[in-house]
Amino acid sequence: MTWPLPFYGFDWQFTFYHAARLLLTGHNPYLVATFNNPPWALLPLIPFVLFPESIGTSLYFVFNVFAYAFVAHKLEAKPVAFVAFMLSTPVLYGLYRLNIDALVLVGFVLPAPIGLFFVLMKPQMGFAMAIYWLVQAWKTGGIKKVALTFTPIVIVFGLSFLLFGNWITNRQPDLTAAIWNTSLWPWSIPIGLVLLAVSLRDMRQDFAMAASPFMSPYVAYYSWVGVLAGFLGDEYILVVAVVGMWAAQIILFWH
Repeated sequence: MTWPLPFYGFDWQFTFYHAARLLLTGHNPYLVATFNNPPWALLPLIPFVLFPESIGTSLYFVFNVFAYAFVAHKLEAKPVAFVAFMLSTPVLYGLYRLNIDALVLVGFVLPAPIGLFFVLMKPQMGFAMAIYWLVQAWKTGGIKKVALTFTPIVIVFGLSFLLFGNWITNRQPDLTAAIWNTSLWPWSIPIGLVLLAVSLRDMRQDFAMAASPFMSPYVAYYSWVGVLAGFLGDEYILVVAVVGMWAAQIILFWH
């Protein structure tokens, strides 16, 4: 089976499929030069690499559609907001590239000890959510709740270094200079800081979900879906944002 669109599923086929296959066969997934995520990001992908690449791509596409829809449903998006979100350019481009952003989004709606593994698959999408969960744990249960929430991710981080060395340094030389980087950093930092500050003051998870991309020096276009997810509860803002992103894409296409 071949897809009619050129480079369909590029991220999956050229990075995650091969990295997950290496992990499955007991090899170092960081032999794939473009794999820059934590090693546990590959574990949910194992079922899809048990199939031939073309079938695995199709199954992973279906999974991504359901993952985006599941998150919108869990965040109680109204029908108009749900449709706008699913037809937004970050979601559609995410489905075209087939990265792991949908998995990160799923982490937003999971209990904190589990969700941390997902949101930290892409810190540029989820590190503010980790800070939010840290403060939430402290406020609700003190040091004991913090320990219960963060001990699993700390242990797995440690084990990952034992197994794969300091994989954090095993990255492309300069992700900020990558052609796919759509970060607005440093000009967008104040927006992210305000969103994070308000989220911690009022314990608003939606603002924490939206904050990270504004404070990251590198963000792929489809990773801005986290910002849209953060505003799923505000139908008007979400629709305006989606329409604006579509308008920007059309203008860029014609110029």
